[in-house]
Amino acid sequence: MEELRDIKDIVEVQEYSLETLIGLIVLALVLLFFLMYVLKNRRRRRKRLSPKAVALQNLKNMNYDNTKEVVYAFSTDGFLWINEKNKEAFNTLEEALISYKYKKEVPPLDRVLAKRIKDFIKELK
Repeated sequence: MEELRDIKDIVEVQEYSLETLIGLIVLALVLLFFLMYVLKNRRRRRKRLSPKAVALQNLKNMNYDNTKEVVYAFSTDGFLWINEKNKEAFNTLEEALISYKYKKEVPPLDRVLAKRIKDFIKELK
């Protein structure tokens, strides 16, 4: 019996596995909520308009009092909207607007021509 003196009493061992598990779960939830927040706000960001959409806005917001601005804006922005259906109408309007281009001072835009431009813009979608 004297050989059994090495045996000691039961000692309580500190175990942190439960606290570690709870900490990992909380960290995972925080990361999950952060990821959901970022993805949700990513959808809300304003989408950039295509060049065609910007051109359409410019065409619709033209000031018909400034003849040169109308002529050049119609030439540059209307060009993006050419298709098989309206190609001839655009070309005839371009030919009619040549008299207003490349001059220092131009007369006011003709009412009939302004109406044709407005009708062309209304047909765009």
